[in-house]
Amino acid sequence: MPMQTARLAISISDLVQKYIGEIKIEGCDFVPFDNAVSDAAYLLLNIPTKMLVEYLGLKKQRRKLPDGEEFWKETNLVEKLRGFTNYNGRARLGDVLDFLVGRVQCDYQKISDAERIWLSITEIPEMDED
Repeated sequence: MPMQTARLAISISDLVQKYIGEIKIEGCDFVPFDNAVSDAAYLLLNIPTKMLVEYLGLKKQRRKLPDGEEFWKETNLVEKLRGFTNYNGRARLGDVLDFLVGRVQCDYQKISDAERIWLSITEIPEMDED
């Protein structure tokens, strides 16, 4: 069984390498989060839907879209995106990514181009107890 897991990780890594050049960063910022001690890191990715379909195939899952948090963590995009220099956003990409290694909430949003989809990744910050 460990051999199968290693093969899967390599396949996911290959998948990321295949599509990394097609991923676009549409938003990069720190945004208010209800009852949080501080603003939350936020990233909006424009991803090819083919990447998600192939990811589901590798995971042998029959769903329309993969779990966003699982996809974010397993693809290790938090590290793969660090080299991006062309992106939209008010915050520095590296600063935002530093906060997206922990607990996150991910949501998909369909866009007018059926071959692409938005994936938002938002840090779940520490909450204010007052």
